[in-house]
Amino acid sequence: MNEKLSGKEARFLEKARQGLLASEEHLDAGTLSRLREARVRAVEAADARGRGFFRIPNWMRAGAFATAVAAVMVFTIWVDTPRQELPVKNIDDIEIVLNVDSVDNMDIYEDLDFYEWLAGTGNGSSS
Repeated sequence: MNEKLSGKEARFLEKARQGLLASEEHLDAGTLSRLREARVRAVEAADARGRGFFRIPNWMRAGAFATAVAAVMVFTIWVDTPRQELPVKNIDDIEIVLNVDSVDNMDIYEDLDFYEWLAGTGNGSSS
């Protein structure tokens, strides 16, 4: 039995056992014989179920399942598809992409070469 039973539980189990033993004395021989045969069959079935070459304990099944889940997670993270790079490399180009609908801003970008040349020459001022 379980050694962690409280005193109350132990007393209850002892009284129940005594009550069953006392009621057993009042049973006829045929009923007692059937009860004993049923007890023997139950013990044999439990014993046969525990035996076997491929019998795996429940704790091993849980451990195997956890290991399989961890392996799948590691494999998924490790072999993750490479992320596609953004079509915009420069932070200044994001404004162009985000303001496609804005016609006013697109006029400026049509003459972008001119503005780059102007910035390179010092805005046309002589120094």
